Amino acid sequence: MSEPGPLTPLDYLKQISSETGEAFQALRKAVMTAGPLDAHTCELIALGALVTSGGEQSFKTHARRLLRAGVPVASLQQAVLVTLGASTTLNQALNGLRWIEQAQQEPR
Repeated sequence: MSEPGPLTPLDYLKQISSETGEAFQALRKAVMTAGPLDAHTCELIALGALVTSGGEQSFKTHARRLLRAGVPVASLQQAVLVTLGASTTLNQALNGLRWIEQAQQEPR
């Protein structure tokens, strides 16, 4: 039996304040559905932002969500590489590519 991984940022927030966690979750849902972009595109945009900010745990949460939905790994990789030279350094982009590999190996 495998041990559970670290808490997601949202789960951690909910431990501290369930009301705040629920409000944050509602805000994210509203943002993700408020415009013409489909859910996968929104998730890929989030990956790009998270690789730039270095948010490893959140990045992996979104990566696992995309992988569960059947989005090809190559799409996740491109979302990271699109940021290269625009908002990320080579090292940040390489970290993102590694996080994708790690997310593939983690329970989805």
